[in-house]
Amino acid sequence: MDVPQVRQRVQAIADAAPDFEAQHSLEDDLFIDMLKIIASTNSDDHSRALAGAALEARKIKFERVSA
Repeated sequence: MDVPQVRQRVQAIADAAPDFEAQHSLEDDLFIDMLKIIASTNSDDHSRALAGAALEARKIKFERVSA
């Protein structure tokens, strides 16, 4: 993934308004994808470890409440 692709996905989040649930989902997907890329490709051990640790949060099951 490159910067223009990330920017396209950020624009898709903005374009999904006023469906805030879709926006949250798209944002979550983007962040997860970016962490996966960092965890698997970054040459810095510390960055890879941080991204991998953050991805562990996906294992927590919880309910999301609408505002």
